[in-house]
Amino acid sequence: MKKGFTLAEVLITLGIVGVVAVLTVPGVMKNYKSRLYTAQLQKAYAQIADSVQAMMNDQHVDNFYESTIANASSCSNANNGVCEKGVGVLLNNYFKVSKRNCATNDRVKRCIAGTGAGSYVTISSNSAPAIDTEYCIQNTNGAAICGKWDAANKMVHLLVDVNGTASPNMVGRDLFAIDIKSDGSLSDFGSNSPNPTVVANKEVCDAALDGTPQLNARAAGCLNAVINAGWKMEY
Repeated sequence: MKKGFTLAEVLITLGIVGVVAVLTVPGVMKNYKSRLYTAQLQKAYAQIADSVQAMMNDQHVDNFYESTIANASSCSNANNGVCEKGVGVLLNNYFKVSKRNCATNDRVKRCIAGTGAGSYVTISSNSAPAIDTEYCIQNTNGAAICGKWDAANKMVHLLVDVNGTASPNMVGRDLFAIDIKSDGSLSDFGSNSPNPTVVANKEVCDAALDGTPQLNARAAGCLNAVINAGWKMEY
């Protein structure tokens, strides 16, 4: 005659399953989120690269910085995307935009975590510096892209939050820094400027740097780390 499981055996089995779940679920969720952030970053990266090339083609330049991008952002109607010079031209005219001029602390209008210090944190959960940008948009995929003209080094720096205002708002997780080279290719922050403030080609993302004055510099190395790992977030 077949015997069923006793109540004690069932409870022991459930207890073992519970312990295994407690030990494995956090790791599975972390891996899932890392793959999600990486996929969103890869998509935003490709869109930026395509947009830069489209702008160069439209303005018939071989050097990206011979286009109207090579200025501080100047807009006659920033909220409606009417920009004549600077990064606003690129962001408004070459992306599918859901929000414009959205570097604000207004919870309804903003597309980033906030403009003040502490709006973003580092991987080690330290408070990060304030976001330094001239103009931001959010594309229809939900990524926020912010840019600023660096007059000293004559180039544009971009900050990309791959999921907009959604958490974790963490440098190296959903926030990355991208520079645009003169030939239109993209690089990690600092690796293209004549006098780089950081060495951005390091193998490991070190977003927990203390004393770094720029949010971009806190993200230095993160983009390279993801790309060098075959578009994987292994740090």
